Amino acid sequence: MLTYEKDVVPVKMTAREAHKRSVGTEEDYIKLLIDVYNFIHKEVDNRNTSIDYWIDSLYLADRVFNELVKQGYNVNLEKDMGADKVWHLSIEWEDVDLDPNKKYILPMEGTEEHGCPGETTQGYAYKNRRGIWTICHVFGAGGIMDERVVTAKDIEEAPEWVKAIEPVEVEG
Repeated sequence: MLTYEKDVVPVKMTAREAHKRSVGTEEDYIKLLIDVYNFIHKEVDNRNTSIDYWIDSLYLADRVFNELVKQGYNVNLEKDMGADKVWHLSIEWEDVDLDPNKKYILPMEGTEEHGCPGETTQGYAYKNRRGIWTICHVFGAGGIMDERVVTAKDIEEAPEWVKAIEPVEVEG
């Protein structure tokens, strides 16, 4: 027996909405990237210099791949036919040890701002007096004050977004 439901309204969505649903949300991407960085940092603590990571979405795997390449990791992305999650990321990095007795600044790439003619500021991550990681803009590297300088221990205990910044050693 067939029934007819006259109150059922067909759902319509744009192609953009359908694509968004199929590839995941920005939140999915951020959670995945944080998970990958946490896995990397755990392996760095274990003195390893590579990991393997599987992702079930090509779109998300490609976004993670591109972000890791930007951060200086050696990354390979390939289809893995034998795994439940079909996209395999091979991630390698150099063994980097920061000297705990040295001090560093954390210039943030892509944060340059141009103000008055001839004046450019650069964004730096640092731990403020209340112990909170934040960003400041400074005119030239000579404008870095002692409170903007961090130690290797600060970096080790920092949030993931800070650990992703390439530290620059300073004298003093």
